[in-house]
Amino acid sequence: LISPSDQYQEGAMLMSPPAEDQTSTDTIPHCTGCKSASPAVANCFSCTALLCANCVIAHQLMVAFEGHNVTNLGQGSNKEVEHQQIGGSIEAIRKMVKDSKKKLNELHKTVKSVDYSSSRLTSQYDKAIGEVTETFNFYMSMLAERKLEVVKELDKLYGTKQVALSIFGQKIHESTDKIDQMVTFIEKLLQSASRRDVLLFQTSLETRMAHLVTSLPQLDLANTVQLEFISNFQAIQVGVRNQFGYIKSGSDTGVSLAKQPPISRPVTGLNAAHSNSFHQLTNSVMSGLTKSTSPIPGLGPGTVAVPRDVSTAATSLDFQNNFMAFAQPFTSYGHQSSPLEILENLSLMASGSSMASSGSDMLASFTNSVALSTGPTASLATPVPSAPIVYPPKAQIRRQKMIYHCKFGEFGILEGQFTEPSGVAVTEDNEIIVADTNNHRIQVFDKDGNFKFQFGEVGKRDGQLLYPNRVAVVASSGDIVVTERSPTHQVQIFTKFGHFIRKFGADVLQHPRGVATDCWGRIIVVECKVMRVVIFDMMGNLLNKFSCSQYLEFPNGVVVNDQMEIFISDNRAHCVKVFDYQGNYLRQIGGEGVSNFPIGVGITASGEITIADNHNNFNLTVFSQAGQLLGALESKVKHAQCFDVALMKDGSIVLASKDYRLYIYRYVKIPNLSL
Repeated sequence: LISPSDQYQEGAMLMSPPAEDQTSTDTIPHCTGCKSASPAVANCFSCTALLCANCVIAHQLMVAFEGHNVTNLGQGSNKEVEHQQIGGSIEAIRKMVKDSKKKLNELHKTVKSVDYSSSRLTSQYDKAIGEVTETFNFYMSMLAERKLEVVKELDKLYGTKQVALSIFGQKIHESTDKIDQMVTFIEKLLQSASRRDVLLFQTSLETRMAHLVTSLPQLDLANTVQLEFISNFQAIQVGVRNQFGYIKSGSDTGVSLAKQPPISRPVTGLNAAHSNSFHQLTNSVMSGLTKSTSPIPGLGPGTVAVPRDVSTAATSLDFQNNFMAFAQPFTSYGHQSSPLEILENLSLMASGSSMASSGSDMLASFTNSVALSTGPTASLATPVPSAPIVYPPKAQIRRQKMIYHCKFGEFGILEGQFTEPSGVAVTEDNEIIVADTNNHRIQVFDKDGNFKFQFGEVGKRDGQLLYPNRVAVVASSGDIVVTERSPTHQVQIFTKFGHFIRKFGADVLQHPRGVATDCWGRIIVVECKVMRVVIFDMMGNLLNKFSCSQYLEFPNGVVVNDQMEIFISDNRAHCVKVFDYQGNYLRQIGGEGVSNFPIGVGITASGEITIADNHNNFNLTVFSQAGQLLGALESKVKHAQCFDVALMKDGSIVLASKDYRLYIYRYVKIPNLSL
C-alpha cells in the first residue's frame, strides 16, 4: 500500500513542470492559492486563482474543492501566443500610425481647402452683394424711368382735360350771354310793343331760343374729372419676388453642381430566330417612330396600300441601343411588308374584313389624298364621318414602361430657366424650342437640353413678345412660328436664329391654343373657347377658317399630315378629332379609357398618331391614322400638370411640365395588347 504522503509525493513528481532556464523564471506567474510562491501550472476558474502543483493535487483530493474546474496553463503555447499577439499588436500599431499620418495629411489639405473655400466664399458673398446692389439700382432706375413716364402721361392727360374744361367753360359763358341777351330783348319787347306785334315775332323768337338751347356745349364732367393712378401692390410684390432674382447656394444639388449625365441603357443581344423576330415585330409597333425617308410605293390593282417601306436589313437599331430582329416575310401580292402593315393585316383578319375590300378602301383613301395634295381645291362631295372604333377596356391594355433619360430647366428668369414652359416644338435638327410664357421669350436648346440661345422681350413692338404660348417649326426653312395669347392673340414668325420676320392675325384670332405647319408652308391655328380652326399662309394671308364647336369641347393641340387632314386633341372629349382643310369632320381617334384628358397630339415620321395624356401617369398611346390602336406606354414616375409635348426625329418625346422642367423620354418597345 502507498501512504498518502507517498501518493502526494508521487502526484507531485508526475505533475511537476519541465525545468526551465533561469532567465525565464521571472516571467512565470506564481501561485495565488497558497503562500509558497511556487510557479503556477494551472488555473482554477471556480476560485479564480493560479495554482501550483501542490495546489492542483489538493484540488483533486480534498472534498472542499470538489467540482472546481481546473485547467492547465500550457506555458509553452501561451508564450508563443503571447509573442504572436505582441508581434501582431506592434504591426497593427505601426499600421495605425501610418494610417493616422495619412489621415493627418488629408486633414492638413482639408484645412487648406477650408481656408481657400472660406476666402472664396467671402469673395462670392461680396460678388453676390454687388449683384444685389446692381440689381437694386437697376430696379430703381427702371422704377424712376417708369415713374417719369407715368408722371408725363398724367401731365399730358391733365393738360388735355384742363384745356377741355376751359373751352367748355368759355362756350358756356358765350351761350349764357346770348341767352341772357335774348331774354332781355323779349322782356323789352313785351313791355314796349303791343300784343299784336309780340304775336307777330313769336315764331321767330321761339326758333331763335330753341337754336340757342340746342347749341349748348356738351361735356361729360364726371369722365373729364376722372384721373387716378391705380396700384396693384400684390402684383408688384409677386413680380419683385419672381423677377428680382434668387439665391443659389448649391443645397439643392448637393456637393457637386455638375450636370448629371443621361441615364445609360442596357444593351440586349440580337434575336436570330424568325419566330422570336416575328413576335417582336408584332409587339414593336413604335419602331416606326424612327425617321423614315422612304416614299409611299405605287399601288396596283388588288394590292394593299403600304404606308411606308422598310429597308432590306434584317435588323434595325432601337432607340435604347437595343437591336430588334425583324423578319421580312413576303405577302401573296409579291412585295415586302412593313411591320405596321403586318400588324394592320392581322387586325383586319381578326375583325373579319376581307383583304380585297380593305385594299379597295385603302386605295380609295390614298387616291383621295393624292388628289387633295395637288392643291387646296375642295372635294365636291362632303366626306362622311367614319364610324367610331370600339377600343378594349382600360384594364385590358398593357402599357410598356418608359423612363426619361434627360431633364433640364428650373424656376427663374435666367438662361435655361422657366416660369411657364407652356409650348414646345422640335426642329429638323432635333433642337428643342420652348415658349417661356411668363418670361415673354423663346428659348432654344440642343437635343441634350443644353441652352443655346433665346430671343424676345416683353412688349408689343416688332420682335417683342407678350405671353407666347405655343410654337411650331416650318420644316423647309426652319422658321419658328409663335402664337401669343390675349391681349395680343396673334402669330409671329422668326427665323431659326430668332430674327423677327412678320406678325399677323390679331384681327382674326381670339384664343389661340395650338399651332402647326404643313409641308406646303401653311400655318394651322386651333382656338379654344371659340372652338375654331384658322389657316394662314406664311405671308399672313387668311386662307380659311371654320368653326368646330359642334365637335370640340376643349382643344389644346394640333398636327397635320400630308393628306391635308387636321388632328386636334380634345382634352375634355378624351380623344383626337380629325377634320379636313374645308372644315368637314372625318373621324375620331381614341376615347375615354384609352386616352384620358389628352394634353397633346403628335405624328411620327412614319405616320403613326401619338396621343399624350397625364392621367395618373404620363401616358403615350399610339394609333394608326385610321384610328386603330397600335400600342401604349406609360412613365414610371408621376409628373405635375403637363403643358405640351413634341416628338423628336430620333423617336424621343419632349414633355413640358408645370414643375418648370422639360423631360425627354425614350422607349424600348411596346408589348402586344391584351385584347
